[in-house]
Amino acid sequence: MKLQVAILHHQHFPEHVREHIEAKLQHLARYFGRTESLQARLERQRDTYRIELVANLPRGVVLVVEGRAQTMDAALDESLRRMTRVLARHKDRLAHGGRRKTG
Repeated sequence: MKLQVAILHHQHFPEHVREHIEAKLQHLARYFGRTESLQARLERQRDTYRIELVANLPRGVVLVVEGRAQTMDAALDESLRRMTRVLARHKDRLAHGGRRKTG
């Protein structure tokens, strides 16, 4: 599986930030083993941080989530929480053929 962390607009972040994000992405990849690649795009917009996570799955499925917060850690946690939820929903749809029992 391929991991990529991109920092947009030539902003400078310490190297430990990139390493921290890569460690979190590796943990996320273990949750859903068939992930082909995970990308994180980190951007600072005035007083907020924006982190976009993109997961490329088999059969051309692409999942995209975004987290925004006042701190980088909070934005990362929000985006990871959203991606975990989206991956769990996708995994459930694969297991149950896209059908859910209602009523």
